[in-house]
Amino acid sequence: MESSVSRRGMLELTLVTTASVAEALASPARAQPELSEAQKITHADAKYQSKQNGQQRCEICLQFEPPDHCKIVQSPITPHGWCQYFAARENAH
Repeated sequence: MESSVSRRGMLELTLVTTASVAEALASPARAQPELSEAQKITHADAKYQSKQNGQQRCEICLQFEPPDHCKIVQSPITPHGWCQYFAARENAH
């Protein structure tokens, strides 16, 4: 059984596919819902300390939200603090 696709049909299919891929790539990633303070990890469970651990400190962590919040550990935190969930942002110093 032979199936024939017109040149026009193939072009339309290519355009639709290209547009779909472009839209998917341009869409921002779905943001994770923000945790309430009650849902966040306690200071004790995170092994939080108010001083940095070597060069590791909250202010260069992916989870830090200035001036004194964290996305995953209960507030307040200090920018010069540290916890076991530290994850440096790219190009952090």
